[in-house]
Amino acid sequence: MTHFEQLSLKKINVIGNVIGKFSSFCIQQEYRNDTDAVLEVTYTFPISATATVTGFTAKIGEKIIKGRVEEKEKAQKEYEKAMAKGDSAYLMTNQESNIFQMNIGKIAIGETVEIQIDYIDIFDIVDSQIRMMIPTLVPPRYKSETTDKLSYANNEVEYRGNVTIHLDKDLKIEEVDSKTYSIILENNTIRAKGIKLDKDFVLDIKLAEESFSKGYIHSLPNGNQVVYLSFFPDIDIPFTPTPKDYIFVMDISGSMGGYKIEQNKEAVIKCLKQLHKGDRFNIIIFESRYEMYSKELIEFTPENFEKVKQYVQSIQSRGGTELFSALRAAVEQFGDNKIIFLFTDGDVGNEQEIAGYVRQNIGKSALFVFGIDTAVNKKGLLSIADAGRGKAEFIVRDEQIKEIIVRQFARVSSSNLFEISINHKTNKIIDKIEKQNALFNHEFYDVLLEIDTLADDFELLCKTDTQTYSFSIQKESLEKLELPLHKVYASEQIKRVEKYIEARYYDQNKGYKEQIVEIAVAYQIDSKYTAFIAVNERDEKLHDIPVLQDTVLDSPSGWTMRADSSRNYSMGKVCCCLEPSVEYQKKKNRKRAPYTRIETTPINPGKVALDNLLQKTKTCEEMIINKENYQTLLESIIRELLLHYDSLSDKEFKQFIEKMKKETPNVYSLIKTTNPWIGLKI
Repeated sequence: MTHFEQLSLKKINVIGNVIGKFSSFCIQQEYRNDTDAVLEVTYTFPISATATVTGFTAKIGEKIIKGRVEEKEKAQKEYEKAMAKGDSAYLMTNQESNIFQMNIGKIAIGETVEIQIDYIDIFDIVDSQIRMMIPTLVPPRYKSETTDKLSYANNEVEYRGNVTIHLDKDLKIEEVDSKTYSIILENNTIRAKGIKLDKDFVLDIKLAEESFSKGYIHSLPNGNQVVYLSFFPDIDIPFTPTPKDYIFVMDISGSMGGYKIEQNKEAVIKCLKQLHKGDRFNIIIFESRYEMYSKELIEFTPENFEKVKQYVQSIQSRGGTELFSALRAAVEQFGDNKIIFLFTDGDVGNEQEIAGYVRQNIGKSALFVFGIDTAVNKKGLLSIADAGRGKAEFIVRDEQIKEIIVRQFARVSSSNLFEISINHKTNKIIDKIEKQNALFNHEFYDVLLEIDTLADDFELLCKTDTQTYSFSIQKESLEKLELPLHKVYASEQIKRVEKYIEARYYDQNKGYKEQIVEIAVAYQIDSKYTAFIAVNERDEKLHDIPVLQDTVLDSPSGWTMRADSSRNYSMGKVCCCLEPSVEYQKKKNRKRAPYTRIETTPINPGKVALDNLLQKTKTCEEMIINKENYQTLLESIIRELLLHYDSLSDKEFKQFIEKMKKETPNVYSLIKTTNPWIGLKI
């Protein structure tokens, strides 16, 4: 075969050691050049959404080269310089979210290169169950520069994967199950061999013992110690239903076709059945555009439920995944104290922008997420749920979802836990990171503390309307892990900076990138601004100009990929466009189920958003005149203005600016002078 037909990637092994909440993993990728030319190979792949990548090595024959973390541009230059000298180089970069790209620079004819990527993962333990999700491929994402460049196979690719999971013998396990692959369990080891890499490897581990608060301790390079605290609040709160407002945001885009749209409908209907008399609700469906079922919130009654049920069942998938505008409508309208449920596969490339918006605007509301797919964008959905002070759940194909629905509503019911604080007593705290943005009853609340010496116990305090509760972790009970917990702490420091950038992305040039690079290089972990680089200095130089080979990916399970005639088919390439699934094509000629909209008056969401923004500028104008502290509100206006610039026509944007200039001249002047980018636009 020629170099255009023979892929160099031969197999992928994933090996894990699960010791409970913490686990260590390695990904092994084997590349072999069976072509007649020197190759440079690229491969784009995912790593677990909750992982901290801690190591990178390349093995060529008996030679082992340990990679190191460098600033991304510096690593790229070193990679190119090595190849120009006739050496080989191996580069791994974090492209976006949990998407990584491997570059294998110069594989000699007949040569084999083995790459190993080490990472630590942390699992949620909910209802005494661990759900482990190991992603195997990167599906197309809407508005993603990275996935727009990927190629997917018309037919099956030749490379396969093997998964081996070793379960710690001290774990008291009741049951192990996978809903996505066939597994073999023997001597506390789980194996899945020769699997297609077209969907997540999902493993459910049911523990026999009840959950309880637990802590871990590890030394830091600076002489201090990091303490990882997992508090487990167990409060007997009697359930007294109080009327609530719910917004159900449904993704009906093309990528949701087939079984996903059916599970989406089932989940929404089951959620509606959880509502009580006095609750109000609305439904927003979105693809390239969005529409609301009603202009106003609807009272939950048996009659209204039946009407909405028919409406939901009639929905069919179509269009793109314009999540931002739909979610913005859900956040900004229908009051400031509501529960938002989002149902989506999360296949968007602008999740950081979405999370930043939610974090700044969620107010007293809360956002809960249902991820529906076998190759879901878990990292993006986790960040959006965290920004919304909620929680994300993930629904696998053909899964019984009633338990998941009930769990999310239990979180809604326990959202009256407030005034959360950590009492560190006599321990001297250098730094504190609280991983969650909300506390839920019967679920772990994780906190990382950097301390100079361990002197006392730790206590979590929280309140309800009537009582204060406390949960303690004794200093003597802290466990020492063999894993490099200090790297997990460094990863959380990076995430803290990233969350700050999310909320102030128009202000990214004030040293945030440098902070992240400094932490990543110091602790040798991954980040979006760094890369792992390893160089193989060859005795016999390879001066041939390498042929570039992009590794073709398996098509995501359940997706129908449409070929683009403009692309190169020599390796079975297809583009990221989606067609309706076979299941959808069978249904498309059916008559839509009859339904009656409760409110049919059209609304203009763009106008509503701009009117709200103009009102904010008027409030800010008054604060400036009255010499009040206006800075926070001004920053919010700038951020929204940047968002609207991307979604409005030039004419609409100009009209709004002229109105703002006329009615709020002080705000206009401040925005123009303090934000250079907007200053150029207005």
